[in-house]
Amino acid sequence: MTAGLRSFGRLWRYDRGLLLAYGLASLFLLAFVVAPLVRVALEPTLADWRQVLTTPRWQRAALNTLITLVLSTASSLALGTAYAYAVTRARVPGARLFALVPLFLLITPPFVAGLSFILLLGRRGLLTYQLLGLETSIYGLHGLWLAQTLSFFPVAYLVLRGAFTAVDPTLEQAARGLGAGRRAVLRTVTLPLVTPALLAAALFISIGVLGDFGNPMLVGGRFQVLATAVYTQLTGWASFGTSAALGLLLLVPAVVLFGAQQWVQARTRQRYATVGGRSSSLPPVAVAPALRWALFALCLAVTLFVGASQAVVLLGALTNLWGVDFGLTLEHVRYVLGHAAGLGNSLAFAATAAVVCTAVSMLAAYLVQRAGVPFRRGLDLATLLPAAVPGTLMGVAFVLAFNQPPVKLTGTAVIIVIGMAVSYLPVGYRICAAAIDQLRPSLDESAANLGASKLRTLLTIVAPLSRQALLATFVFCFVQSVGTLSTVIFLVSFDTPLASVSILNLADQGRWGRAAALAAALILVTMASLALLWSLAGRSLRAQEFSRAGG
Repeated sequence: MTAGLRSFGRLWRYDRGLLLAYGLASLFLLAFVVAPLVRVALEPTLADWRQVLTTPRWQRAALNTLITLVLSTASSLALGTAYAYAVTRARVPGARLFALVPLFLLITPPFVAGLSFILLLGRRGLLTYQLLGLETSIYGLHGLWLAQTLSFFPVAYLVLRGAFTAVDPTLEQAARGLGAGRRAVLRTVTLPLVTPALLAAALFISIGVLGDFGNPMLVGGRFQVLATAVYTQLTGWASFGTSAALGLLLLVPAVVLFGAQQWVQARTRQRYATVGGRSSSLPPVAVAPALRWALFALCLAVTLFVGASQAVVLLGALTNLWGVDFGLTLEHVRYVLGHAAGLGNSLAFAATAAVVCTAVSMLAAYLVQRAGVPFRRGLDLATLLPAAVPGTLMGVAFVLAFNQPPVKLTGTAVIIVIGMAVSYLPVGYRICAAAIDQLRPSLDESAANLGASKLRTLLTIVAPLSRQALLATFVFCFVQSVGTLSTVIFLVSFDTPLASVSILNLADQGRWGRAAALAAALILVTMASLALLWSLAGRSLRAQEFSRAGG
């Protein structure tokens, strides 16, 4: 405590600009991360907890959540790992084309997978009913599992892609020289070296599955999970205590996974380090032909399925009545053009949130790693905390914390923007921290010797040299915020409609054509925005920056 006070005194005397920035960052995290979570933790009474823990309906919802967590995380991680290995190490034919598929899915809102499954594989689906004559149902655990696998495997792909690329081929060649077969090299050398990335990907996917709201609402049917139970209790019954208790149950597996990932990463950081030693020009160990063609078949099947699932969304936007009348119409397109406010709000709020997220991420990363400010560990934990909080729980926390005077923000654009920024702050923070790690501390020392303050060093040296990380943070937050649903569905109002919420409402009412048209429009405007950003940023925008966040 004494050392902390001395640090504050030193900042006050020599670097008041940095002290002000430190205060603003700390105030932001306390107000919009720590305080809402404390508020939601104090909301449930003993009666609420007793009801949640003893009611069979909630017990089944908790068990269903655990089942989907295990199944969807395992399948998404396995598919993403195999896909990344196929593209980066096996170099299957068409690898460059296959590499674009997960990136395309990342800019697609996760719940669009559920919508496309209904149009493609539902009771009146194009493939199942119209082409094969089957009357199958996509609703339930199997449909939810498939939709979440397709929605979240790109996360594993993006994290594992960077990890596989960073593996030193010398280690694999040395194992081959000692007599190990190709499968043994893959099992005992390559996969163990990407263990930290596997853990990080598992954590990101798990948090996404726990907080996923759109897919359970669209294809879950009677298979209720905690995320949808939280929403129905809050919006249908106005039961804040029960809703908060159900949301806090989501926090248990999330915190366990987050703690396990941090614990393992801290203790194995040097053990799995492969970058920074003497570089090698050796090629990677060749993949067995049978495995290579099997991976090619997997990538081709995923690509065809993704193409079909996106095509039915576009087709649904131009169809009179899906499953009954497949005649073409522009009525749904005209509906979207007449209700463009939601699309405009989604883009404007997401862009503003991306700016806020990028600024706070870079400032927090610099304060923790280079500025020597007091209570750095607390600042670090507060920034990473949203990574362990499912979006549904964060939405309830925001409602409870900002729904009453003197700070009444629910229903306003401000709280929606902050909710978006806070949701993706941990990833942005990790991206910026990884970029600052690569800058030599001597740059800071040289600037200090020339009389520059730390805040000036951040603005004139560190930030310009980290522009790739800043762009990556902005793009990630923007793309994810455009289609986000879990947190913002609790915060929207009649005056602040969002496209993602409107799509869910239209699908829930059975208006598939309008829902598909709005989903297609959301994807198209997001892609157009990214194309514009790409034309402005050029090659400064690289996918590798996202991979570093998971390392």
